Amino acid sequence: MDLQHKHWALICIAILVAAFVVLVIWYSFGSQTVMAPDRGNATSTPSAATTSPAAPAHITDHATYYDIDLTYPSVTPLTSVSVAANARAVATMQAAMQSTADQFIKDGNFAHLTHDDVQMMGLDQRKEDLSSEYKTYTGSRTVSYVFEIYEDTLGAHPNAFYRTFTFDTKTGAALDLSDLFTPGLNYLGTLSAIASQQLPAILAEREQVSVSEVDTDYMHSGISPEPDSFQSWYIKGGVLTIVFPPYQVGPYALGTIELPIPLSKVSASLKSDYR
Repeated sequence: MDLQHKHWALICIAILVAAFVVLVIWYSFGSQTVMAPDRGNATSTPSAATTSPAAPAHITDHATYYDIDLTYPSVTPLTSVSVAANARAVATMQAAMQSTADQFIKDGNFAHLTHDDVQMMGLDQRKEDLSSEYKTYTGSRTVSYVFEIYEDTLGAHPNAFYRTFTFDTKTGAALDLSDLFTPGLNYLGTLSAIASQQLPAILAEREQVSVSEVDTDYMHSGISPEPDSFQSWYIKGGVLTIVFPPYQVGPYALGTIELPIPLSKVSASLKSDYR
């Protein structure tokens, strides 16, 4: 019996040793297999935002006295029309942003500043800045891009202005505001009249005063029936929105004012494609 017990004891010990060896081998190789993918993802896998073809494109320029970072779409819904239509739309917006950057540099005269200019303007302590962001809006037959451009030339406060672009999603054509309306009709007079009726209440709410206290003389100077008065606009759903930047219809403190006009309100003047 003693020999038999010793025999079984040896067998049990052998089984335990073998099990221990297997566990050691599994742990060594198994843990390395789990950890390796994590290290790879952390060091070499680009984020989705970096690789997305729809990520915004940038125009940047970082110089001694200024910084520029302007964005524009790298792709539009006009790809559904044609590759060429999308390329034209992107090129149009890129050219506008490049022109904005070029004008900023020209106005700043940065290449010819004297030492006294730099000190007087405070450019030895901070830089002038030009940047932008944009939003996209869609209508039943349009896509609109609204660029808000910020310009800090070290004055009392930065300024904001707008560039807007609207494209026909069936033809790919770039649209001016006049393209929405039937030729020969006084669409500017119609928009000016609507603005005259609706803006006082909008301005009063923004200023937190009564409508009677709104400076309508200032307001009317910015809504005269001329193309420049209504140059910034977009369509979202069934609404045409006019964008008035600071100073156009009221003092800077009021900021940007938007005037929403349901397309149904001007349908008699609209081309059938945009009603």
